[in-house]
Amino acid sequence: MAAAPAQIQIRYIQEEDRILMRMNTVANEEFRFWLTRRFLVRLWPVLQESLMSSPAVKQHSDYSSRQAIVAFEHERAQSKAAFNNPFRETDNLPLGKDPLLVVKAGFRHKENGALQIAFKDNHDKGVDLNLSNELLHLLCKLLDDAAQQSDWKMTALLPNITETASSVAAHQLN
Repeated sequence: MAAAPAQIQIRYIQEEDRILMRMNTVANEEFRFWLTRRFLVRLWPVLQESLMSSPAVKQHSDYSSRQAIVAFEHERAQSKAAFNNPFRETDNLPLGKDPLLVVKAGFRHKENGALQIAFKDNHDKGVDLNLSNELLHLLCKLLDDAAQQSDWKMTALLPNITETASSVAAHQLN
């Protein structure tokens, strides 16, 4: 089952020591997932590599230019996001009311820089999420924010993004 996200909510739930990810789709369906520290540790490198593989980033050969483009894309995606909109509840829950405990994921890069992530449980029940480059950046920000709220002591998913964005902005002002 494939889904195109319209709205994503991600938050760390201390009592569960897990991250709850809720996603509404353009088809007005809601999917709920539990993400563990163990899963995120394995997911982090894939997400970082995906951010670095957008067409605009791949045009540059040196690492600092690539980081600057990722930082620019990240800021642009955040500027378009509506973080203050309340999450829209729906009763259309194709995977059920209880969140799916994600234990594995499959990834497929699309030519346009989009990423398809298949979140699955132990019984291969799950959904394929189709993420544009902008949605990928927003997903990464939300995951990173939730992970940093936990006691998991994970390295930042988006290392040097803020520093790179600041130095690029400062450089442009000079």
